[in-house]
Amino acid sequence: MKALLILALTGVFSLFAGLNASKRTVVQAIAATGLVLAFVATIWDRFWAAPFSIANMLTFDAYALSFGGVAILITLLIVLLGKSGYQGDADNFGDFAALLVFSLCGALCLFSFDNLIMLFLGIEILSIPLYVLAGTRKNDPSSNEAALKYFFMGAFATGILLFGITLIYGATASFSLAEISKVAGTPALLKVGILMTMIGLSFKVAAAPFHFWSPDVYEGSPNVVTLFMAAVVKVAGFGAFFRLFDLSFAQISGIWAPTLAVMALLTMTIGNITALFQNGFKRMLAYSSIAHAGYLLLGILACGSYGGGALLLYTFSYGVATVCAFAVYMVVAQQKPEENTTLIAFRGLGHRQPLGAFAMTLALLSMAGIPPLAGFFGKYFLFAQAFTDYSWLVIAAVVNSAISIVYYFRVIAEMYFKPVEESEPTPLSLPVIYRVVLVVGILLLLAISALSGTILNWVGE
Repeated sequence: MKALLILALTGVFSLFAGLNASKRTVVQAIAATGLVLAFVATIWDRFWAAPFSIANMLTFDAYALSFGGVAILITLLIVLLGKSGYQGDADNFGDFAALLVFSLCGALCLFSFDNLIMLFLGIEILSIPLYVLAGTRKNDPSSNEAALKYFFMGAFATGILLFGITLIYGATASFSLAEISKVAGTPALLKVGILMTMIGLSFKVAAAPFHFWSPDVYEGSPNVVTLFMAAVVKVAGFGAFFRLFDLSFAQISGIWAPTLAVMALLTMTIGNITALFQNGFKRMLAYSSIAHAGYLLLGILACGSYGGGALLLYTFSYGVATVCAFAVYMVVAQQKPEENTTLIAFRGLGHRQPLGAFAMTLALLSMAGIPPLAGFFGKYFLFAQAFTDYSWLVIAAVVNSAISIVYYFRVIAEMYFKPVEESEPTPLSLPVIYRVVLVVGILLLLAISALSGTILNWVGE
């Protein structure tokens, strides 16, 4: 709760500080300071305070606080990149920082909701600022297209989600997760409501066959906004997904689990196969993100036991790796704008910017699940939790992970093994703040690998 209040105030202060366009550094400092304070408050509540609930609407337990800490930390790294990576009007940087922080508030609500009303409010608080941020580059048609598509698909998903919530209320006479879980039997109305709710959330996490908006929105949105969508929004969506289906619907998983298993298979397969044929980095990562959504759906199917811990470990490693990859991409895109959508832009990066190339390599190998990197442990524990009941799906996930290595190595090959033209500028300059973020990201990935067992237990059984 303290983190929510701190972030709300941080957003307001950032908004007012941004009234002076020349104070972008001040805005960034305010946003970063607020995020650090919110992170400290979250860690304090997680390890040194008892779980508590607010009016049966929000519950700040180990699950909510662990996921909240991850989301805040990733957002802090994104804000540090924001000043030089922001592509909108300089006059609106305060608005950008404020909207990013407000969107994070919605993510925290999704980790801690104990009521379907708060689920809806959390999704809207998360999504509405992003509709604006996606169109930050007002004179860029692709940015306007991304904002329009994201808004329409978001509105459509919200409508389906609300329809599902309405049907669940009609069947159970309650919005409370605790009360819904006590309902005897499985009325037809409840079954339809659960499936509609699942479809609505699937739109938000870009799970197939509801993923069509994702590549265009990722490609057209400003780079920093795309990074936030790929990292924080993904963590928030699956945090909400697991909380809802683990707390309320685990006992009746026979209703929704078969459908979700098929969606997981489609999502990871479509994402990986399509990513193989992409030449643009952002679009490739968009389809890669869809594939990761398929893997994460395994965490939803592995309700109970340490499924939540495995989901946390995976999203943590994926989020940090995404920040590292996008940080390098943003530097390359700024210095080679004519090639900023193709993999060729990374050619020779291993010679021209060793730190950036190393961070990119580490991030991509982690996403691919190469041992002993963080992504490997995330996939291992996630797949292990689901193997007992869904061995066929885990085998498919392993095959898909092998496929993903191909397109991740295309980028690595461009950086290290493709011939560089003599006219290429060398070295490629890397701003100090980017160096800081990359070093922190590398250290976090190594720490996640070393402490994977500890992180797995943060959520508890």
